[in-house]
Amino acid sequence: DEVIGQTRAVQAIEFGLNMDSPGYNIFVTGIEGTGKSTIVQDIVGQHAKALPPCCDWCMVNNFIDEFCPKTISVPTGQALKFKKQMGKFIEDLQNELPKAFSSESYQKKQSALKESYADKQRTLFKKLDQSAADRQITIQKTQTGYQTIPLLDDKPMSQEAFQQLSEDQRAAIEENIRALQAETEATLREISKLGQARRDQIEKLMAEVTLFVVRNRLDILKSAYQDSKDIVSYLDQVQEAIVENVNEFIATDTKGSAPDMGRPSPAQSAFHRYQVNVLVDRKGEKGAPVIFETNPTYNNLFGYIEKRAVMGTLMTDFTMVQAGSLLRANGGYLLLDIEAVLKNSLVW
Repeated sequence: DEVIGQTRAVQAIEFGLNMDSPGYNIFVTGIEGTGKSTIVQDIVGQHAKALPPCCDWCMVNNFIDEFCPKTISVPTGQALKFKKQMGKFIEDLQNELPKAFSSESYQKKQSALKESYADKQRTLFKKLDQSAADRQITIQKTQTGYQTIPLLDDKPMSQEAFQQLSEDQRAAIEENIRALQAETEATLREISKLGQARRDQIEKLMAEVTLFVVRNRLDILKSAYQDSKDIVSYLDQVQEAIVENVNEFIATDTKGSAPDMGRPSPAQSAFHRYQVNVLVDRKGEKGAPVIFETNPTYNNLFGYIEKRAVMGTLMTDFTMVQAGSLLRANGGYLLLDIEAVLKNSLVW
């Protein structure tokens, strides 16, 4: 159980391991074949067991800037579980949200809302028609807008009949047409405002229904990870993103045709942003991590970003980021062969 003939070396390593401050490293050298790697791993491993376990790490989408994904810490050994829970959450919403929007209750509320604004529009048009009738003018809708035509004996007046009128009569009709055109433009502006107000009210109703469905499921996740500020903050962002993009859940055929040439379908792309990429999962580990990187290349140490070929172009996203030894050893110890490190200029 002891290292024979290396008492000072063992004391030096233990002294170094107890330096709990940044900037301290231990360099071990000696004759090759004397068991240095084995001894160091054993001592560091025993020391690490007495330390608290480190958290897991995940990478998630940044809903504000998708080119800058975020890393979040997850309670030890919970990363894969959190990933599965998020996947199940989105899968449930794909079923539950369409049901909520096709329910009789929602349809009645939406119909009542539309009918209310339709009544207001009809009132405005009726008022405009009455104003036109008072001026002996009719309004006809064309492909380019609305046309005003003077009436003669309740029938549209021809150009010839108009020219046969006296100059004063023509001037009076033209004045009425100008006044009615101004009133028509004002009415159309009001109609446009009503249309926008109706859309805003429908969006508000959709947001309320979405929020009700999402909260019921998301609050369970928040309760499970209430001690993790990173996760709670991320779930709040997920909730906001789903409410803003609820049409993706109710208007997209998620079981559509297979992706073309490796390209994800629109539905897959929409739901892809809610995935969780597990960078480090420490399930089953006890104490602080001890990572012995036997091949310290740039990718092995710092991680890398995978890419896939789509239509002759290389694509990537946050789910294709892979962790390196530095991140896996975070909160613990990283052991490297200095000779292998110095042979790779990109590493040192």
